[in-house]
Amino acid sequence: MNARAALVVAAVLAAGAAQAGEVETGLRMESEVLGRPLEFALYRPDRATKGLPVVYLLHGRASDPGEWLRMGHVRATADRLIAAELIPPMLIVLPDGGSSWWVDTPAGNAGAVATAVSEELPRAIERAYATNPTRTGRAIAGNSMGGFGALRLAFSHPGRYAAVASMSGAFWTRIKPGIRIDDDMAGRLQRVFAGAFGTPFDVGRFLSQAPLTLAAAVPAKDRLPVYLTVSSGDRFRLADEQDTVENALRAGGYAVVSRTTEGDHDWGTWEAALPDVLVFLGRYLEKR
Repeated sequence: MNARAALVVAAVLAAGAAQAGEVETGLRMESEVLGRPLEFALYRPDRATKGLPVVYLLHGRASDPGEWLRMGHVRATADRLIAAELIPPMLIVLPDGGSSWWVDTPAGNAGAVATAVSEELPRAIERAYATNPTRTGRAIAGNSMGGFGALRLAFSHPGRYAAVASMSGAFWTRIKPGIRIDDDMAGRLQRVFAGAFGTPFDVGRFLSQAPLTLAAAVPAKDRLPVYLTVSSGDRFRLADEQDTVENALRAGGYAVVSRTTEGDHDWGTWEAALPDVLVFLGRYLEKR
């Protein structure tokens, strides 16, 4: 653990049992683009006031918002960080993206999840909770598939988010133009992506929506700060993926903080990473 991370953990523990924020689950927003409700959960800090910033926290593949609450312990972490004044009071919104990879997919898969989460959901949250509706009022993060989604949504909407973070991002940077896909790999891609990029898997469609492709098109004035963290023992070797993404973003003029920790591709790793992620995002967020 680096010195800064140790200080964050020490301060969180020193804060003790803070007054608890509220968690609301089973929330639903009627989505025009999906043609069905979008489900989400939400953390709201104790003594919540108007103008709070919002962090959108995305889940991974074969997961749901509830796992961030049950296994990522979002509520306890946010309570303690807020009590220790390491992050500003904030809402944390956890949308349910199914297996969409946080892209707009065919209706048979998940539908226009990216549009619902990046456009409709913020409007609904800002209206219902009177949060800060500007760039300094929004940040986005996620784990695994959600790390892929957080970066691609941030880069898809220049100027919308103050900062972005990925935990164990599943970026699939080895998929490149001209890649040859044999039957075994085609089967694996179908299992992993579940039609999010077409059936059969469409390399061109994937590359057009990959975070690094989108990042390259962001105007210099809108290049937001990026936080990347991954474990050295990640079973899917995502530390190599993170290195590729970090190097490409730095070359493109992005300010990047990159961390490598102990652990695997699991909730122990993401729970441990969450405090530093929220502290990083909180630096760029403001109440308004």
